Amino acid sequence: MKTKLLLPLLAMITLSCPLKAQQLDFDALNQTAKDHLINLIKIDTSQPEPEETKAIRYIYKVLNKHKIDWDIYRIEKPRGNLIAVLKADKELADPQNKPLLLIAHLDTAAIQEGWTLPPAKATLKDDRIYGLGSTDAKNYAAINLTILTRLAQGDIKLNRDIIFLFTADEESGSEKGIKYLYDQHPDKLRAGYALNEGGGIMKGGSKTPSEILFIEAGSKMYMDILLTAKGDGGHASSVGQNNAIYKLSQALSIIETYQPLYKFSPLTKIFFERIFPFQDADAQTTLKLLESDDPAQFHQAAKIISEDEFFKTQITDTITPTVLTSGTEANTVQNEASANLNCRLMPQSDPMFFVDELNALFANDENVTLTVIERPETPFPQPPANLEDPLFKAIEKAAEQTFPGILVLPGLTPASSESEFLRRHEVITYGIGPLIQKNGNGPHEPDESITEKDFFDQLKLTFNIVMNLVTDTPDLPEEEPAAAQEGETQSQEGQTPQDEFLPVIEREDITQTAK
Repeated sequence: MKTKLLLPLLAMITLSCPLKAQQLDFDALNQTAKDHLINLIKIDTSQPEPEETKAIRYIYKVLNKHKIDWDIYRIEKPRGNLIAVLKADKELADPQNKPLLLIAHLDTAAIQEGWTLPPAKATLKDDRIYGLGSTDAKNYAAINLTILTRLAQGDIKLNRDIIFLFTADEESGSEKGIKYLYDQHPDKLRAGYALNEGGGIMKGGSKTPSEILFIEAGSKMYMDILLTAKGDGGHASSVGQNNAIYKLSQALSIIETYQPLYKFSPLTKIFFERIFPFQDADAQTTLKLLESDDPAQFHQAAKIISEDEFFKTQITDTITPTVLTSGTEANTVQNEASANLNCRLMPQSDPMFFVDELNALFANDENVTLTVIERPETPFPQPPANLEDPLFKAIEKAAEQTFPGILVLPGLTPASSESEFLRRHEVITYGIGPLIQKNGNGPHEPDESITEKDFFDQLKLTFNIVMNLVTDTPDLPEEEPAAAQEGETQSQEGQTPQDEFLPVIEREDITQTAK
């Protein structure tokens, strides 16, 4: 907003002292981010043929409106990746301040059965935004785009470069996304720190803080193994035959009761140290035994702790059957039945040792075999031994700014993401996110959605993290939107561009439900 009257002294101060930062109007930023999220959801980029370039086109039109340079990199025309860079202010630039990379992928999971609302048409209902990608990961893309356009105004001075990366193909292995970029254009991704998906807000218990911010500080290895049982084929009317499906069922029962080795790492130690003060006396005694030099005591404590599903993911490899395969004819018995075992291994695990241990379970049964379908690339990036880097400190400070009193809990995520590729190139990477939903409506689920409050919280948290790391004056209070002077109009920064590709979002346009 323009000001008609300025005292001369004020004008002199303004001219002689360049503005480093400005109070942020989070309400306006939130509206901008919501508009971006709604528009991105309306662009169908679902697997198996996501055509992310359609979403890239939306993003670069926004950037054009703000006069921000960008570049597109792609193997195939429909599978675009976009990079935009904000440079550090010359007065604050320091070679020791390594660039920050903000990453979000534009493809989504395939549309699953069970949707009651249009997956590719954003629907606003009961203070939630429904649509495919609303939590994975078009919410991240919308927020990063909002941050990019806001910082590009230039009134907030940056002490390091920020790389904004919008990628393709994350949901199916990143061969056409970040893996391709690192193979063909590694110079474009020379960052020291990165902020990605992977974490989120968890509700605390009666003895813990009401909210916990889980920070993805490391990930587990992804591995698929095919478990196959052989038997006798024939007509289904024959009884007493050696049925492969029964043998597969027996083999799966053995897998179910098998417990891989428990493992402890520096990150695991930090994880349990941070929850220790909120446990009762018995639980604290159990946690102390995790550091015991006695293998028996360690195993006993780990076994007790692993009764909690989430805690189990932090201390051991896991095995989950996902796909069963046998015959297709109701009156015919096939001579083979198989199950895919989706395995998530601890970063320090040896994949081949893991396979050898599983093979040993069936050493005396020649009718059961294990075949590795997808093997992780080793050596696998290890999680940090400590959390003393500038980005994690910026996250902790931002967490307190955004959610006073929240517990910041770094740990391992079982899920795979582009963070693995970043860490392989020695980029310190952390994952954050909105509220982690346990009752449906989450990533890859029918009626995927995010509440407007959770989206707003994610925006504020992300912006606060960025400000803490890339500016020298990060403590910015929220400003009250100023009233316009008579005869003037207020323009909302980041307003969705109005052209043939970016229609005005009317309320009724996003409240329609499926008929």
